[in-house]
Amino acid sequence: MRKFLYIYILLYSSFCFSQTVYLTEAKSIGNNKDKFLYALQKEPDSTEAHYLGKIEVSDFSNNDVAVFGEIYKKAKSVSANCYYLKLPESIDGKTQFNPNHYTLYIYDADASKIQKNENTVYLINPNKDVDVRINDKKVKLLTRSYIKIDLSNNDITDVSVGKFLGSRIKLQGKKGQQEQYFQIFGKKVSANSPSNPGINFKTGDIVGLEKSFANFLITIYKEN
Repeated sequence: MRKFLYIYILLYSSFCFSQTVYLTEAKSIGNNKDKFLYALQKEPDSTEAHYLGKIEVSDFSNNDVAVFGEIYKKAKSVSANCYYLKLPESIDGKTQFNPNHYTLYIYDADASKIQKNENTVYLINPNKDVDVRINDKKVKLLTRSYIKIDLSNNDITDVSVGKFLGSRIKLQGKKGQQEQYFQIFGKKVSANSPSNPGINFKTGDIVGLEKSFANFLITIYKEN
């Protein structure tokens, strides 16, 4: 069954984690009141977005909710509504993401002009490797990685995880459909509500993610 995971309740709670998040440069303050924080797919020029500053993240933490919460608060402190992850080049000219230290350049941009990928679905896995079946094909979704599915051909795409006690969703493209983001879980055991006592065991689950948080995960995870 499709469920939705709303994370903003968690963003402003207190948490301890090893990663440090700093607003290391604040050039100016933006004018937008956008509650979203978009990840830009390419570095913008001055005609596309107004540069506000940069946020540096140091040391690794797998508590992505906590890290994004700190990034979100610091970005919104200067009214940024988007960011770009600029990867440093090595001596041989190649770029590679370093999860122990990275810099996000933050901007104020017209949200209507930020590039969007219509009829695109992202399956995101923050946890252990898990097998996902997409139509008749089984794919191993590695830890801290994602799969991108194109729905533009309008065919029905069947996505399932786990076996008899797992979850399944059917997806289909349509005109103007926004991107969709789902977190994939492997086996999990949880307690039912007090009104329905007992143990709930699932061999796999698929949970909808809020766009800003999902954008962040796609930015720091590898495409499978």
